Amino acid sequence: MSENNQDPNSNAAFSQTSGAQSNPFTSELKGEFTSDFGTNTNAVSAIFKSGGMGESKSKLIVGGVLLLGILVGGYLYFDGGSESGEETAAEDAAAPADDAGDDAKPADGAKATAESKETAKPAEAAKPAATAAAAAASTGAIKLLTPGAGGSQTYDETQGVSEFAWEGPADEIVFSRNKSMAPVIKSVKLNGASKFSFENPYPGTWYWQVKNASGASDVSSFVIAAPEHRSFPVSAPTPGGSVAGNGGVVSWTAAEKVARYSVEFTPTGSSFANPSYRFGTSGTSVSLSGVNPGSYDVRVGAFSEVAGRWEWQVIQNVSVQ
Repeated sequence: MSENNQDPNSNAAFSQTSGAQSNPFTSELKGEFTSDFGTNTNAVSAIFKSGGMGESKSKLIVGGVLLLGILVGGYLYFDGGSESGEETAAEDAAAPADDAGDDAKPADGAKATAESKETAKPAEAAKPAATAAAAAASTGAIKLLTPGAGGSQTYDETQGVSEFAWEGPADEIVFSRNKSMAPVIKSVKLNGASKFSFENPYPGTWYWQVKNASGASDVSSFVIAAPEHRSFPVSAPTPGGSVAGNGGVVSWTAAEKVARYSVEFTPTGSSFANPSYRFGTSGTSVSLSGVNPGSYDVRVGAFSEVAGRWEWQVIQNVSVQ
């Protein structure tokens, strides 16, 4: 009285682009297959050339079977190798990067597709900020409850916070020192709440108002009275009296809600901004030591827990002996 790297408002569509993927095994298979095929055909030719057409039928049959086996095997090898290469490439493109190892790099097309899918998900789920804000905004009439118009309380830091309540959900509460609500002294987002705690508004007259998407409540006022002073009458020394600089005593009566006390000496008529001597205690008296003889003004202070500040009494023209 509190972040994502991606833009949640982005509605950009992601186009999936992939270049033509080449089979990484094509050149190797072609080279290996051509070599084998050349070797096998030369062997068959040698069979026919060595014996000619006059060789025995057994050799001819053997040669024909061998040629047929080579042709069938070559066809199956070529066709099967091509299909195997396509399946492997597809599996490599679909396989997660973790399965490939640290040094593996996916094909360009597979990488583009994976990135497109990953980036598209938040884009599809994203909603414009204005739409989300409109959905979260509170609506309806607001009626202020407490404090009532002209209500008052005394400033007291030991009493906790000042409570404000109203009927109807609200998005913002505003405080000002003027009925016109300008300038705004304090503004707090409420997110649909119906009460608010203001910690120690300073003394004086305040004005407040609650708002939501439908409009604003009436303006109401309240008063914070000044804190009550602590009462701690000083019994010694008295104005114009005297006290010993060594062994003399300054004493007073204890007050409620006081954290500590202070005693200061300054030459008569001088400011207490830089006192000549200072003593502190949590009790009700201090014994003087080392105060030079002379004429002094003495002040005794109590730190008020109610006001959160020092309160002072001054005893003038005290003679230190």
